[in-house]
Amino acid sequence: MREGRYLPDAVIDAALYHPARRIRPAPASNRHIDPTRLAPLAADPSGIVRGRHASGARPRPRWVRPLPDDILVALLTAQDGGEDGMLTEHEIVQELGFSRQIPQSFYRFHRSMAGHEHPELRVRAAQRWQSLTPAQREALLDDPDPAVREAAQESGWELAPEAVEATLPSIGSLSRPHVPGTCALSPALVEQCFTDDTVHSLTWTAIPRPMPSPGSPLISSVGRSFGPREPRPVRSLAFDATRPV
Repeated sequence: MREGRYLPDAVIDAALYHPARRIRPAPASNRHIDPTRLAPLAADPSGIVRGRHASGARPRPRWVRPLPDDILVALLTAQDGGEDGMLTEHEIVQELGFSRQIPQSFYRFHRSMAGHEHPELRVRAAQRWQSLTPAQREALLDDPDPAVREAAQESGWELAPEAVEATLPSIGSLSRPHVPGTCALSPALVEQCFTDDTVHSLTWTAIPRPMPSPGSPLISSVGRSFGPREPRPVRSLAFDATRPV
């Protein structure tokens, strides 16, 4: 069943609704079964079944078929880890994240999730702070659910250049290189990127950047390479926190 290509619908249904816990998730390990057919597993009373569904096909193929949005929402908003008590809902969500079954289109769906009735999805929307509109950010900061407010407050610094500059020293060395490519930067941090020769990271995002000053290393090297030029006004690209990205 796990490796078969063309299982009849009757066989798939028999497995999905089988009384044995070890049988029900077997179709989730078959990468040739349409993911939409696996919807019953997302609401299965057993956390083990849901966890194996969230884990996806094994061995994991190079190209993973994404799960439909309704199945993802069901897995992400589960209130518990199942009646068997062997997994928590957070462990199941972790498995889902590692499985690569969440498509990029679902992340673009975060704007609509900012107003979803379930707090867990609003938390996930807050974690994609840069994809939200200013009105959505304000709503999440004032959300009635404390977990949503906390997630919004933790993400809000990403689009505040002064807060990014203040937070950067406390970020670990492994994560620090990602900050220039994903957060709003002050002119001082942009200059520091040129000084440290890490300017390539500024191209990782569509967030507007302040232009380097005429005395920055990059501008100076261009001048040495191509000789003197007529002075020209420097175009300002200062970050606008009210502009959605």
